Amino acid sequence: MESHCHDLKSFFDAMSSRDIARLETFLDPDVKFDLPGAGVIDGSRRVLVFLKLLFRKYASLVFTVREVLRDGDRACIAWTNEGVTAAGGQYRNSGVTLVHFSGSRIVFLSDYFKDTSFVLR
Repeated sequence: MESHCHDLKSFFDAMSSRDIARLETFLDPDVKFDLPGAGVIDGSRRVLVFLKLLFRKYASLVFTVREVLRDGDRACIAWTNEGVTAAGGQYRNSGVTLVHFSGSRIVFLSDYFKDTSFVLR
């Protein structure tokens, strides 16, 4: 279980650095990602395409993991993020991500965040 905690912090570090190749190593090929404003995204290829689009929306977006709660093959990560939009505006949010694992791979992600105005355009 401890490796899940370490992996989740590394996952958010990879999000902050926009490291698609590294993010791919965390995801099961059949992962499902449920995100407000985008719905459920099926499969690692689609999730990675979505993340590339998300990264275009922000000039920078840095995540800070505040807490990781684990129970078996599930975890909940409390995080904050801060960044700059592609248009130059400041962005801040906080939320939690629910994660399910199969072995060491993420098979399900679901985000819940405070600023629900997020929409990918």
